This record gives sequence, structure tokens and C-alpha cells, in this order.
Amino acid sequence: MKWLWVLGCLIIAGLVFATKAFWEPQTAPDVVPEAPQVSHNIRVEILNGCGTGGIATEVGQKLRDFGIDVMTLGNAENFNFPETIVIDRLGKIEYAKQVADVLGTPNVIQQKTPDPFRIEEVTVIIGRDYRRLEIFK
Repeated sequence: MKWLWVLGCLIIAGLVFATKAFWEPQTAPDVVPEAPQVSHNIRVEILNGCGTGGIATEVGQKLRDFGIDVMTLGNAENFNFPETIVIDRLGKIEYAKQVADVLGTPNVIQQKTPDPFRIEEVTVIIGRDYRRLEIFK
């Protein structure tokens, strides 16, 4: 008689375990998008073009996390930039495009500066659209 009671308990425990596995919602594994790749340590200048305090520093840290060499932080000539732009300074447009891919902005322009002392290959001017950049998502 005692073995019947033990068998009944085992059957009930098995049923509880089996139904729990079927009734709990299954969640899909999180899919993490692959981060854009940067070919080498691109030297970048970041300028605040929107007027939000500390934004150049914040963007600079996020770009450093991608292996980008942030050399200079500062303010743009004004705070009237509606969109973030990435500027190729030394004729290496592919570097500017890589930085733009990390940021998630299509705005890339080439503006070579005949300055023999310039070490930054790319300038990023952060615009008022910065909240929509990929690095803030």
C-alpha cells in the first residue's frame, strides 16, 4: 500500500513538471546586432554642434568603446547643426564612412584641410539629432 502512495506522488510530481514546461511562455533568444567594424584606430575630433552640455564627451566615450581614437573634444563654431555630420579631413573618406556607420548617420562629407599639423582624420559635429544615433539606442 505504501508503494502505491509513493507511486502516486511520483506521478503527480511528473505531471506538474511536464505541464509546467508546456505552459510557461518560451522566449526567443535576444538577437544582438553586430557592431560595425572599424579597420584601424581612426583619429577623430568631436565637436558639439547642438549646445547640449557634455554631449561631445559622451559621444567620445561611446566611440572609444568601438576602438576609435578620439583625439579632441570641443564646441563647433555654432550650435545650429540640426543633424550630425561626419567630415573627412585628410582624404580618407572610407574612415569617415566607418565612423558614420558606428554613429548611424548617413551624413558624410569630404573637406580636406591643408593643415600640415592636423592629426585628426575625421571630424564629427554632433547635431540636434544625436538622440537618434545608433550609439544611443
